[in-house]
Amino acid sequence: MSRQATTLSSIIGTNPYAWLDKIATPLQQGVHAVFRANEAGRVAKSWLNGVPLRHRMHPALVAIPIGAWTTAAIFDALDALSADEKYASAADAAIWLGVGSALPTVAAGLADWVDTYDHQRRVGMAHALVNDVALTLYGVSLALRAGGKRGAGQAIGGLAFSAVSLGGALGGELVYNLGVNVTHLLYPKPPTEYKDVIAADQLHEGKPVVVEDDRVPVMLLRREGQIYAVEAWCPHAGGPLIDGKFEGGTVECPWHQSCFRLDDGAPLNGPASAPLRTFDVQERDGRILVQPSDESKVWPPAPAPPTA
Repeated sequence: MSRQATTLSSIIGTNPYAWLDKIATPLQQGVHAVFRANEAGRVAKSWLNGVPLRHRMHPALVAIPIGAWTTAAIFDALDALSADEKYASAADAAIWLGVGSALPTVAAGLADWVDTYDHQRRVGMAHALVNDVALTLYGVSLALRAGGKRGAGQAIGGLAFSAVSLGGALGGELVYNLGVNVTHLLYPKPPTEYKDVIAADQLHEGKPVVVEDDRVPVMLLRREGQIYAVEAWCPHAGGPLIDGKFEGGTVECPWHQSCFRLDDGAPLNGPASAPLRTFDVQERDGRILVQPSDESKVWPPAPAPPTA
């Protein structure tokens, strides 16, 4: 019998951490209610997801508070070793920068987390709570420093930085081990040449069909004389687009309501921020052929074997 090796995130999936779900469920419902209340909320969520930029906002923003608090830890260490007051003021300023920049970072993180579920949602909840503890400790640290209790403030700041480090480790688990917000369109790779996938008379006007280009599912839609061909699963979480809502030249994912243009795969609203993979189409001799149209369609060459 094989047993899964333990990781930081798998520990959180055990029964002692089931209480996280009791916090996550109402919080997720509340955040959804805010973002879905009106058009302004939906637009704000798309910006926080990074849809207009085609890049997630949370990982870009998180570098600021982590960098600021790391700088503060270094200046606190220098302050402990030196009588120069400039290190103390620099550490305080860095903590303030981290606290201020944490607020938009939290908002972007919530916008990403609200569309997760099951184990991913639980680990994300733990990630958020640990970071909330860190933010609270930094607030206490600043209050102690302002009150002249610098030694105690530095000690609390050290605890806060430890919490930030644990929160960062959980964030890494979410992305690198659990694949949260990693595009589902990277693999497998379809072949680079045109491939015959379906008879032309099997693709009817306005009725999408899913075919396979090797192991890659491709959704075809004939509309007003044009054949659109895009990968059949949503890049956000792999939702089946064929079950989505088609309107005009767009498709909306049935799972989390990401919307995409069919002509170029561009996302129009989140949570997906990556475009759909698109395919060039040829219709000849009563058959439909497709091949990838994106620029990264070729596998890199295999590395050379090591020399003796």
